[in-house]
Amino acid sequence: MISAEIFLVMAALPQKSLPLENHASSPSWRGRIKESPWTWLAGITLLSVALVMAGQAVMPKGKMFPDYITYWTAGKLVASGQSPYDVDRQIEIQRTLGWDRSINGRGVLDFLPYYYPPWFALGCTLLVPLGFEGGKIAWFFLNLEMLFFSCFVLRDAVPGVPRSIALVAVPLCLFSVEALLAGQTTILILFLAALAWKLLDGHRDRAAGVALACLTTKPQLAAVLVLALGIWGVRQRRWSVFHGFAATLALLCLASSVVVPSWPMEMLSATRRTLPPTEYFPWLGNTWYLILRTLGLRSWSLWVLFLAVALPFLWAVVRTAINPARPLRDVIALGLLAAFFVAPYGRDYDFPVLWIPAFVLIGERLSEKAGAALLLGLIVIPYLQFILLVRYSRLIVPEVDFYIECTYFWVPALLATLWFVTDSRQRPSATE
Repeated sequence: MISAEIFLVMAALPQKSLPLENHASSPSWRGRIKESPWTWLAGITLLSVALVMAGQAVMPKGKMFPDYITYWTAGKLVASGQSPYDVDRQIEIQRTLGWDRSINGRGVLDFLPYYYPPWFALGCTLLVPLGFEGGKIAWFFLNLEMLFFSCFVLRDAVPGVPRSIALVAVPLCLFSVEALLAGQTTILILFLAALAWKLLDGHRDRAAGVALACLTTKPQLAAVLVLALGIWGVRQRRWSVFHGFAATLALLCLASSVVVPSWPMEMLSATRRTLPPTEYFPWLGNTWYLILRTLGLRSWSLWVLFLAVALPFLWAVVRTAINPARPLRDVIALGLLAAFFVAPYGRDYDFPVLWIPAFVLIGERLSEKAGAALLLGLIVIPYLQFILLVRYSRLIVPEVDFYIECTYFWVPALLATLWFVTDSRQRPSATE
């Protein structure tokens, strides 16, 4: 996975260099150097290194990036020729790293289980030689690099959004900070989605197919997006997208089968063998399904209300993808937004991907004042809400020592409402 990310970054950068002659005499020479993606990549790398060094100096040792333990465990198991889904071995390794059921597992989890496809574990083997703490720092650096590169790609993605907005809003919002500090994979998905968008816009379809195949690393967040772009690719007759996607996915599956021959069944049964924390505490989740469970719905009433929203949302995605008059950015934005209404699992640290539909709304669908209000609300309100939740959650649910995440569901709910309200007023042209 890590080597695939490097390939995709290189594919997204310009293939032709600036001419060498007459640079000194050209009035735009400094500006061209300043705007060069290579300059930005170097600056992003230096900034990431500086932040990692600063983080090491001020962050509490042993408490940062808690979710990294499951990636380390999976990488270590695969490196030793074992299955990353082996429950007993996961428990054994994580206990040696200090995992405590009563503290880290909230009293219900004996370990932090690995639910991802095995090819992500294969990528994590590259971090194993660095040791647990060294690999954790390397993962922090990679997350920073991917976050800032995503901002660079998104700054020019939507007409009408000032270029500085993505560079400031995305890394400073609460959910990006939370994903970074938790060591989550959401930033990888944001990076791949933004990169796929740029590659498709640039008609580098095979490389875009590679990015889409890598997006399957987190199916609950990216499955609808991959489906939508597949339908869009058929409608646009962009067959090279499928060539890149199929070849990459076949290679990933083949490599995984060599290491873990029974991985499809093991991956599918992983959530049944070890239930995710939202099965015990549904208010930790931020999907429509988990909101209904938090409200106490069960059995037929749960599924009726879930499908009443999920199916029309899914149909809206399909209808957008097959409409030749709808731009690519609409397909990507709605595909990412749909995950929080169609998928059964999602957390607030998955919200960074929602900046893509937010930027489309701000740049094309809302008035200047409404767009500014949405931008400010998405940055400021979550921090204020976090302060209140940390202070008062124990008064509402005394038996838990974490805040009630489901109250952040207003973010995808607001974006979805604005999307469909403004959708009827849109008159897109077939420019993409």
